[in-house]
Amino acid sequence: MEYPSKYDFYLKFKPVYNKEGYFLGYVLIYVSDFFINDINIGADLTIGKKFSEIVVDSDILGLKEFYFNIIPKSKMKLELYNEDLKRWYLINAFTDMSNRDEHLIIHYADITEIKQNQQTVSLDNNIYYLNDRERLLYKDKLTGLYNKTYFEEELSRLDTKRQLPISLIMGDINGLKLINDAFGHSMGDRALKKAAEIMVNSFRDEDIISRVGGDEFVILLPMTTEKTALEIVERVKRKCENNPLEYIKINISFGVATKTFMDEDINKIYKKAEDRMYFNKLKESKEAKLSMIEFLKKRLEKITYETKSHYDRLKELTLMMAEALNLTEEEKEELRLLCEFHDIGKIGVPKNILQKGSRLNSEEWEDVKRHSEIGYYIAKEIKNASAIDELILTHHERWDGTGYPGLLKNNEIPLVVRIFALADAYDMMVNDRPFQTRMTKQVALKEIKEQAGRQFDPKLAEIFVNLMEDEKQIV
Repeated sequence: MEYPSKYDFYLKFKPVYNKEGYFLGYVLIYVSDFFINDINIGADLTIGKKFSEIVVDSDILGLKEFYFNIIPKSKMKLELYNEDLKRWYLINAFTDMSNRDEHLIIHYADITEIKQNQQTVSLDNNIYYLNDRERLLYKDKLTGLYNKTYFEEELSRLDTKRQLPISLIMGDINGLKLINDAFGHSMGDRALKKAAEIMVNSFRDEDIISRVGGDEFVILLPMTTEKTALEIVERVKRKCENNPLEYIKINISFGVATKTFMDEDINKIYKKAEDRMYFNKLKESKEAKLSMIEFLKKRLEKITYETKSHYDRLKELTLMMAEALNLTEEEKEELRLLCEFHDIGKIGVPKNILQKGSRLNSEEWEDVKRHSEIGYYIAKEIKNASAIDELILTHHERWDGTGYPGLLKNNEIPLVVRIFALADAYDMMVNDRPFQTRMTKQVALKEIKEQAGRQFDPKLAEIFVNLMEDEKQIV
């Protein structure tokens, strides 16, 4: 479990069991700097020391109270005033369930300012009101939502008959890995923030929205039926669909479960919501990725000159070469997919660069060159395009090795890529571009002849030119 370093005041104990599996007690395995630097009692907290030995030697900040009451997987909370330090502490003891050894964490929050400001601490209802500084303990730094620690405490506090029915919603963002890999972690962070913003605007103030993992969220809804929770989920999905983040659509898979009767275990309800979320993710993740790709392709057509007619012309040219070279059906399919997806990575290039009406400067050109790498990562996540991810990465390599990303040259470049390079260059030359007037077919073919052995495979260039000089093949 993670704690903000500024408030990293805690002890960690490891449970000890005998051969029969019976719990014997706890052994100290970690002491935070707080105890050593701030209150100078580190000598009493020796790593490897038994919990029982520590409380017998001295009662360090209320540990004796926990020793006589704590058992594995239980939680306790108490408020303590330390006379020597003249400080108030809110102390939580809980089991870190994220660790298979189920370590006991005893966590200290300094609430002296709360007491001095006469803010209330109500232990009867297990509610305490924190000022802005202490509230940071329970906030996720990136999204501003509550964190896992706060969620677990609220889940325990609200698990009462008065709050029934209690609904839990688990959510997981689809395609976050694709976004991080293709567009960078800064874009992934923005996607997380956008998802958080949509959820905050969709739930009630009393609902507890928490980020509990990298791409996972959980929402706790007291006094909410499962039917209502499902309706809210649909509302969130609609908002995600209608509020894209620039060129990225936010898509979240959800799972919902509800505790209706007091004898139901709230942790089992949590597990049920989680299981349902993962089941829905299996169904929705593939569709979400395909939807994202279609969205990217349509947006790309709007902001670049990579139109459907361009793809169609490329397919015609490359398949003409494929027939002449007697390629296999698998190679023909790779060509078709490469024609369709080769420039999908341009969606990650700034729009002002893609639409610039003059030649690019060196910095802008570096941004454009990244599109093959971005396209590579996008293709890896698309089932029907994953077979050509490396072809997309290398589709701007040159025969002489001066292309980009500069990994291959000559026959190292896949045959499919070498064929595509000829068709793509020809199509760009004979059609209008932002800063280039189109050439006649004869001038374009002359250019290809001149670049044979430099930009293009010389043998393939000769075949392409011969085919295109046949009047029936001229495009």
